[in-house]
Amino acid sequence: MDTKTLLARGSGGLLIVGLLFLAALALSGCGEPVAIAAVPPTATVYAPPPTETPPPTPGPTPAALHFPLPAPEGETVERPDSQNCVDCHTDEDTLKVTAKKEEVKESLSEGEG
Repeated sequence: MDTKTLLARGSGGLLIVGLLFLAALALSGCGEPVAIAAVPPTATVYAPPPTETPPPTPGPTPAALHFPLPAPEGETVERPDSQNCVDCHTDEDTLKVTAKKEEVKESLSEGEG
């Protein structure tokens, strides 16, 4: 069991600061209240009523009801066949030309340092 007192631990300083803060807070209520300066009333500004009524909102347009739109005409999309991929990936000459050569990185921890 720990036989040290509360002030000898490390949180004693925090306890003293807290008690001093509470004492200062309690004593601050003993002062005289500060007088509030009277402010003369000001005129309230009202927005003028509208002179004309706004036009009614338009109804929905019939063109907006025709969805989904049809596909555009005149554009054709050519999809490549998978044989092109097979030809390229099985050709040894093309693979050798396009192969990325792996670079050997030097270690920075070698030697005296």
